[in-house]
Amino acid sequence: MSKSNDPDDFLYDDDENEIWDEHRWEEFMQESDRRTDKYSDLLDKYMDHPDRDKIIAKEMGWDWLAERLEEEETEDFSEEDNWADFFIHELEEGEEWKLAAGYESLDSFSFDDVENLPVYQQAFEYTITAFELLDTHLKGKSDESINAFASSVGVPAVKIAGGYSLGFEMDSLGGNIANCKRGLKAANNTLIALQEMKKKGLIDQKIFMDFYERGKEVRDNLGIYIVELREKFRRGFR
Repeated sequence: MSKSNDPDDFLYDDDENEIWDEHRWEEFMQESDRRTDKYSDLLDKYMDHPDRDKIIAKEMGWDWLAERLEEEETEDFSEEDNWADFFIHELEEGEEWKLAAGYESLDSFSFDDVENLPVYQQAFEYTITAFELLDTHLKGKSDESINAFASSVGVPAVKIAGGYSLGFEMDSLGGNIANCKRGLKAANNTLIALQEMKKKGLIDQKIFMDFYERGKEVRDNLGIYIVELREKFRRGFR
């Protein structure tokens, strides 16, 4: 696969019938992450600059938005109309990459279905009890390990659901797997954070063992789920 510095190049393939595997989807997701990080950094840097929106638009490569903002200086465009157009444009771009990648609409799936998926149920229930721990035993305590635990523990359930929404057909299964792999990474980070909290005396042995064992089950079962999805993907090419 050829590399590109232009994020929009990830929206299209030379072969419109190409099926993206998990690695192709992961590249796309990483590029999306970089764009989000870049936008956040620019927003923080130019927050109080009078030409903030124009600078950010140019830095992000949103030429159409930069031109629109230039026109706004000479014509009677309201800020509300301007940003309405922005979101419409972004939505249209999203539809283009979803079509290119074979993404199926969320309307094709029911969230009631994913709630019946055992690996999701387990991850979701673990998230709820973890938040209860944060709101009770760890409330008012401040430490990097607690922050790491809080930011990672809910990710597996979210990524499983996100992958499920993409579906299980060949043209979107790679995206399903890539989402779940991100959940798996977060599950590992959760276990590491628990170890750190125990080491620093922020949780006792009983709490540690309970949450570590349950967290390990979430991690292991998600790993098995990913293996099953990969096998389904491989069978699709036979």
